[in-house]
Amino acid sequence: MSAPISELNFVTARRAVRVLRPDSPSQAVSLARQCRAPYTAGGTWLQPAYERDQCWPENLVALNASWPGFWGLEDGPNGLTVGAMTSLAEMARHPLVRDYLPPLAKFLNLVAGPGVRALGTVGGNLIVGGDLSALAMALDVRVDVVGHAGVRTLPLSQWLRERTSEDLLRGFTIPDCRGWRMSLEKLGYRERFSPTRATLACVHDGYRLRLAVCGEEGLLRLAATEAFLNGWAALAPDDFGAVLDCELVDHGWQNTHLRTALRRMTTELLSEVALGT
Repeated sequence: MSAPISELNFVTARRAVRVLRPDSPSQAVSLARQCRAPYTAGGTWLQPAYERDQCWPENLVALNASWPGFWGLEDGPNGLTVGAMTSLAEMARHPLVRDYLPPLAKFLNLVAGPGVRALGTVGGNLIVGGDLSALAMALDVRVDVVGHAGVRTLPLSQWLRERTSEDLLRGFTIPDCRGWRMSLEKLGYRERFSPTRATLACVHDGYRLRLAVCGEEGLLRLAATEAFLNGWAALAPDDFGAVLDCELVDHGWQNTHLRTALRRMTTELLSEVALGT
């Protein structure tokens, strides 16, 4: 494990952070628990967040991409498995992504800038509710998580509700969605080093529509809107906007302008995915 270089960084006027370098995932979990330390990989979200809040931790637990299952993409019997420490840039250019998720490679080029995509990890993006999380939620992605009791596999949505601070994301599996229709739209500015305002994912699996949104007001599977669009709700067609708006409000999306934009985005993605245009 590395020790602090100095007690005080005179450039930023903050105390130095000790970076702990465990030898294994289980040791990383133990250190995170004992030292109450967050994990760090690419650092593209952690660093600006801590600098903005001026609240750096005393310790950080550095992760290692060479640990089994933490890096790379693999086509398996349950779908496409992605290591959490795979960079956004690596995922964008991987041939398996073009096979499973044709729109994603192009979409990933809208996530921040080239430098951030080269360093930022797909696991970190999911954990902070980044641009990938809406599509992951719509696809019912399952995650592999290392904890104090070992490795467990569970739906992403369940893990995000239940996860503890020492939970370590090893990777996730995307179900075999080859042939599904899907589209993504992002509301934000790539040139600004700030979180996306909203990302909307729309998927048709051959039987039903799936919708999810992420952004500055949270990550949400739009279950009520899905039920309406799939014909499971006894509502008039003109109620589509009202259903979406109510669901967003009920889950904390209070910005009226943002909800209006999401209604427009949903209408456009539906024309691409549901109608196959």
